[in-house]
Amino acid sequence: MRAFTVLLALVATPFLAGVSQSSQGLKCDNGRGDEHRSVQGTANAHKGACKPQDPPSPPPVLDADQDGVPDNLDSCPNTPLGTAVDASGCPLPSTPPPPPPPTSGGGCVNSGSAGGTASIDGQVFVDASPWPGLQGWCVQANGPMSVTAVTDASGNYLFPGLPAGTYTVCEVLPPNTTWRETFPTSGPACASGPGWTIPVIDGGGVGFVWFGNLNP
Repeated sequence: MRAFTVLLALVATPFLAGVSQSSQGLKCDNGRGDEHRSVQGTANAHKGACKPQDPPSPPPVLDADQDGVPDNLDSCPNTPLGTAVDASGCPLPSTPPPPPPPTSGGGCVNSGSAGGTASIDGQVFVDASPWPGLQGWCVQANGPMSVTAVTDASGNYLFPGLPAGTYTVCEVLPPNTTWRETFPTSGPACASGPGWTIPVIDGGGVGFVWFGNLNP
């Protein structure tokens, strides 16, 4: 009886070992293993028996200077951080700010009050949209008194404290410039073009005495 038990154990061991060592119990090869192929080599893996393989991760894009252009396309490596670049990674040409409009210069100053109670004010501007004011231009008023005014950052000027009377108001074009007066189109003759004839009374004021200009 003991001999029969030993013999039975020896016969059963290879069978159990064969079951535990089956490749189907260890891994899934998506039908690429030899045990899954027929004589013609056709894969016989069961649909859904194996998990689909994840696609490989794309290689990282290298951009050492962080300008948005990959290193393999960057013709200007090591661009300083924050520099605007073109498609080749090279800095874009900088556009210098436009120069400020020329001023009339010279010895023109704001005369201030002339001791009266009337006033005249207006603006010197670029006679084209959006019609910005011209800063630093000189405006003259001649009448009972001769006074000068300089335009501010918005192109505005003011003659305060004028005695009552009639004044001829003219702008002064900047020297050595191509600026030309375009407004008003008629009025008393001034060195720059037509001016304004402005009567004022004590305690009164006249506004909107404007001068338009273009360059060229």
